[in-house]
Amino acid sequence: MTTAPHAPITRTLAARRHRFAAFLVDGLICLIAVSPIYALTGDVEVSDESTLAGYLNPYADNPNWPIEVAVTVLLAAYFWVQHALWGQTLGKRLWRLKVVSSTIGEPPSFRHAGIRALVYPFITSVPYIGALLNLVDMLWIFGDSKRRCLHDVIAGTVVVDLSGPGRKERGGSGFLFGLGIVVALFAAFVLVSVLVAL
Repeated sequence: MTTAPHAPITRTLAARRHRFAAFLVDGLICLIAVSPIYALTGDVEVSDESTLAGYLNPYADNPNWPIEVAVTVLLAAYFWVQHALWGQTLGKRLWRLKVVSSTIGEPPSFRHAGIRALVYPFITSVPYIGALLNLVDMLWIFGDSKRRCLHDVIAGTVVVDLSGPGRKERGGSGFLFGLGIVVALFAAFVLVSVLVAL
């Protein structure tokens, strides 16, 4: 008895706006998480170096560069572990998005999730051209037929929408809920910043 081959499971690619919204939520979570590190270490003072030069080369004349490296490792771990275990970060869970392998459709392996998580901090930290490489990474999503950023292409992943075609039929409650979460996270960040400054 022979069995017919299974048809490949087709999934809806994540909308760019939903990926951006998930990125904002994850960004706020990461910002809130690392703010106490900078506050406790006193790494919040502005140096004599101009802000633009400091942004272009964050490690130049920075005596606290080990803290920068530690924060980068923590942030990479936030994405690495969640993508490898579930294919979702907290932001992606909120927007019902999932990172999957572009070949098998399952959450990426620890190796591929690690590659995906390390591409962004690596390219951002390249002195003087990191900001440009970061922009190329983000804008890649508009030229790729599978709506992948450059880090997705390098890691062999794609982001899919778990809601599928019925997403719009649910109404706008998901958007309002997500907006409420973003506002709440921002308010929490402001509150933590004020308390730390006192």
